[in-house]
Amino acid sequence: MARLNLPPLAPADYRISVVLPVFAETDSVREVANWLREKLGARMLETIIVLSPKSGPASRAVCDELCAADPRFRIHVQQVNPGLGNAVKEGYALTRGNLVLNMDSDGEMENETVSRMLEAMEAHGYEMVVASRWMKGGGFSGYDRKKYLLNWGFQQLFRILYLTRVNDLTYGFKLMRGELARGIAWDGTLHEIACETTMKPIKLGAKVGAVPSKWTARVQGQSKNTFWRTFRYVGMALKIWARGATLESAPAANAAPRQP
Repeated sequence: MARLNLPPLAPADYRISVVLPVFAETDSVREVANWLREKLGARMLETIIVLSPKSGPASRAVCDELCAADPRFRIHVQQVNPGLGNAVKEGYALTRGNLVLNMDSDGEMENETVSRMLEAMEAHGYEMVVASRWMKGGGFSGYDRKKYLLNWGFQQLFRILYLTRVNDLTYGFKLMRGELARGIAWDGTLHEIACETTMKPIKLGAKVGAVPSKWTARVQGQSKNTFWRTFRYVGMALKIWARGATLESAPAANAAPRQP
C-alpha cells in the first residue's frame, strides 16, 4: 500500500480545529467545551459547533453562551439536514487547523482520550489517531448487547480485509491531520461517517494509531443511531474496500483568526 506524503508536523505547531455536532444536548455540550478550553489551551485554534436546525432553544442557548465566552467557538447551523454524516462533512470543510478533532457533544466519549491522542501523535508522528473501545484500558458501559456483538464481529472481519491493526473501525472519535479532513471526499450522511473517516485514511496508506478509550451511555437525550442503521456501516466499509479512496488538494491550514 502506497504511503501518503504529508509533511511532518512538529508538536509545537499543533493547531487544533474541533468539530462538535450538537442536536439536543445541553449540559454535556458545556462540559465538553469547558474541558477542551482548559486542557487544549492555546493549541485549540477553534471549535466549530455544528448545530442542527432542529435543535431546541435550550441547546442553542448553551452554544451561544460558549461563543460569547470564547471567540474561538463559533456556530455553524447545519445546511444539509438530517444526518450526523452531513454535520461532520460541513464541519470538516470549515476547519482551518493542521489537526482536526472529531468529537461528539453527548458525553458518551471520554474527554481524557484526547490527551492520549495528542501524546500518541507526538510520539509516533501519526497522521491519524483513533479512540479504541476494544483496547486494554478501554471499554463500554451501558452499550446495547446486540450492537456490542455486531460491533465485535465487524471489527474482526474488516481488520482482516483492510490489513490493519486498528481494532475500532466504527468509532467517530478521532484526531487527524487537516489535509485528510479537508482533502478526502466524504460520502456518509448518517452515522456510517464514523467508519468512513477511519477506513478511507487507512486505504490511502495513512499512518494510523489508536489509544484506549471508554464509552459511557449518554444521560441526556436519545441516540439517533438505531440498531438497523448499524448495517449502513457494513455497506460503507465494503464500498471503500472495493473502490478505495483518493486525497484531493486540501486547502492549506491557516492559523490566522477569521472574522465572524
